[in-house]
Amino acid sequence: MTGVNFTPTGSSSAEKDQFVIGADVISYLIPVKHPMIMVDRIIDYHSDPLSLIAERYVSANEPVFTGHFPNMKLWPGIYTFEGLRQSCYLLHILHELEKADLLKGVIELHNRQILRPQINHKLCQSVIDYLKDSKLSDPDLFSINIKLLEPVFAGSLIKYHCFKDDNDLHSWSVKAVVDERLIAKGTIIQSIDVRP
Repeated sequence: MTGVNFTPTGSSSAEKDQFVIGADVISYLIPVKHPMIMVDRIIDYHSDPLSLIAERYVSANEPVFTGHFPNMKLWPGIYTFEGLRQSCYLLHILHELEKADLLKGVIELHNRQILRPQINHKLCQSVIDYLKDSKLSDPDLFSINIKLLEPVFAGSLIKYHCFKDDNDLHSWSVKAVVDERLIAKGTIIQSIDVRP
């Protein structure tokens, strides 16, 4: 599988083949704000085939658990849908940044957020300016056809997998996995595509 892989500054050889982006950088990439960001980090991105893997840790302290349900910390299915939708949006944004030759700037932003030395601040600012000035797809203009297969409880690490459909430029195949168990799968279709 051919992909875009970067070695973040100061990373170990075990991390060499991973594309890892943390929560602070995700907040730059996606217009959704906390507490509704359902992606904690991106752990893999490939451009060929176009795909992304992201994660969300479900803490027992999530505000939603005060009412869903008081004696059973059951993660709402709509939050799994939202995590998959946001992952597809992040895949789209990373691909647009790659086409603009700014993917290394995303890595620099990550390195800056985790206080690595020798950051290219000009490249970081180029990414921020691109995101601010671009008219990218509206993240709310999607249709979702996803089936929930198993419940998710507090203490789970959800992995979101998104793959661009080769036959339809506006469609993603998605799945969510917890502990090797498939908890959701389906498709997400982008309704409107707005280009920079």
